[in-house]
Amino acid sequence: MTSEKEEIFGKILQEERKAKNISQEKLAKLTGLDRTAISPIENGKRSPTFSTILRICSSLKIEPSELFSIYEKKDPDYTVKKGGKHGRN
Repeated sequence: MTSEKEEIFGKILQEERKAKNISQEKLAKLTGLDRTAISPIENGKRSPTFSTILRICSSLKIEPSELFSIYEKKDPDYTVKKGGKHGRN
C-alpha cells in the first residue's frame, strides 16, 4: 500500500532528479544503490532510509533541509506541533 506522504516525497525526488537531467540509472550509480531501487522510491512504493536520503541528496547536490522544506510546502497535511519536548516553537 502506498502512502500519500511517500508519493509526495518520491515526486519531489523525481522532480529534482529530472531538473538536473539525471536518469534513474545514473542516480543509482552515483548513490551506489541498485538501479531498481530508485523507481520504487520515486513512485512512493518504498520509503528510503535516512542514509539513502542523504546519498540521494549528495548525488543531486541538494541539501536535505531544502528537500524537506519542499516537502513541507507540498504536503497539505504536514504541521509542526508546538511545544515539543525540546521546547522549540
